[in-house]
Amino acid sequence: MGVGFTEESTSVTVAASAVPERVVLAARPQAALRLYCVPPAGAGPECYLRWAPLLPPWIEPCSVALPGRGTRAAEPSLTDPAYLSARLAAVLDDWTDPRPFAVFGHSAGALLAYEATRHLRRTHGRLPSLLAVSSLSAPHIDAYSAGLPPRLTAGLEGIRELVGPIPDQLLADARLMAAACTPLLADCLLLLHYRHRPEPPLDVPLALYGGEHDPVTSVQDLQAWNDLVTKPAPTQLFPGGHTYLQTETKALVGHLAGTLDAALNRPVATA
Repeated sequence: MGVGFTEESTSVTVAASAVPERVVLAARPQAALRLYCVPPAGAGPECYLRWAPLLPPWIEPCSVALPGRGTRAAEPSLTDPAYLSARLAAVLDDWTDPRPFAVFGHSAGALLAYEATRHLRRTHGRLPSLLAVSSLSAPHIDAYSAGLPPRLTAGLEGIRELVGPIPDQLLADARLMAAACTPLLADCLLLLHYRHRPEPPLDVPLALYGGEHDPVTSVQDLQAWNDLVTKPAPTQLFPGGHTYLQTETKALVGHLAGTLDAALNRPVATA
């Protein structure tokens, strides 16, 4: 449910305030909107570094660093979805920055983005201009709870379905492989610990993204997110499977930028 095992590290500056910690992928203080990209299972903010040059200058790309993942892999992993989503909500609703914000989450990141938005509503915080979710079944139907355990016990093939290709250098080194799998397992536990509590639908614009041949999340289960909002959204599918955003980054970011443009009701540029 992540976006592949890599040995990349991020050189971006991580704020040392909240948990999760805000990571600004490209500082754009004059941008009209902040876009928070919540990492997928087992990954850190570095998986979104390629987004920065693809986004228009009026969007400031940000991410979040979770304990036990990415550059914080040495820390204990937190697997309580309620705790993490509440802390994520505090990062999203930054009282020092009045600009509107949007949030995108892929796989496990989509669950945290959704629950953080619900937490903001419960606590009367600012709501995002757009909630964009990718490659995760709607949380109220529990589809991933049934599908995760068989994949976790299926060996490498099950892991590949969740994260995509695994580099040969990881497969050849048991210690590196264990280090790569630890954050993935933490996020799988987070998903399995989750219990959906019914609340009124969110009055927040929604965007739905997925891969055309995703073995983990069916189109029907992705479309079920529309049950949880007041304004249903169409599902935008891209070539690929569960980790389609590795190969379809440019197309996904372009579509998301257009959706954000419409959500903010920005004036149409004229020649």
